[in-house]
Amino acid sequence: MRSLNRCRRVMSMGILSSPLPLRAAIACACIAGLLPATALAHPHAWIDLHVKLLADDEQHVHALSQTWVFDPVYTMILIEEVDEEQSDDDRAERLQRMGQRMIGNMAEYDYLTRIAHGDDRLRAEGVRDIDVQVNASEQLEFRFTLDLPRNVDLRQQPLHYMIYDPVYYIEMLHPSSSAVSLNGNSERCTVNITAPDPDPSQIARAAAVDLGAADPDGLGRHFAEQVTIRCQDQ
Repeated sequence: MRSLNRCRRVMSMGILSSPLPLRAAIACACIAGLLPATALAHPHAWIDLHVKLLADDEQHVHALSQTWVFDPVYTMILIEEVDEEQSDDDRAERLQRMGQRMIGNMAEYDYLTRIAHGDDRLRAEGVRDIDVQVNASEQLEFRFTLDLPRNVDLRQQPLHYMIYDPVYYIEMLHPSSSAVSLNGNSERCTVNITAPDPDPSQIARAAAVDLGAADPDGLGRHFAEQVTIRCQDQ
């Protein structure tokens, strides 16, 4: 219990109150005895990503709908924080407020999503459909949709995206290529996920970042997958 109380204090620096130092979750797992301390020296997946590209039948994409599934340790800590909130609202309402805070923290970091159409960088024009729930596996699911500034034609140029915390040591991974989907006519479209390949110096630098501190050199991108979606003309 003492370890978990310490974890709660650590997580007060996290997604609920500051720009997402998710590495705190790894430290909490070590504090609680759920992971060996050496886990800090290696990239570790703590969020499973599921992304649907919202498009018309002509493969014109206008938004990215994302679902993040948090690991059990991080879920436990966040749920306990929500349950301890002094409010007459039920848990569902408190979870939705937490989702709004999370989105607010992510806004200055482009919602942790780097998007490009060919070589053209795209920044989300808005965010909607924010939702937080606990799934059947008792893991927290965070959903939101990012609207693109314009429709993009995947038949002209591929769409690329990466989802990562830019300044903290964290991996956010798609469980498989089927975790990326395209609505509309997607029969002539392909998805390619390039796995991250950080070198030993980047791993060592990540392990050396102090808890609650940021790395200003874009450390997170070295642990991010790059997803590319291409479509062909019929």
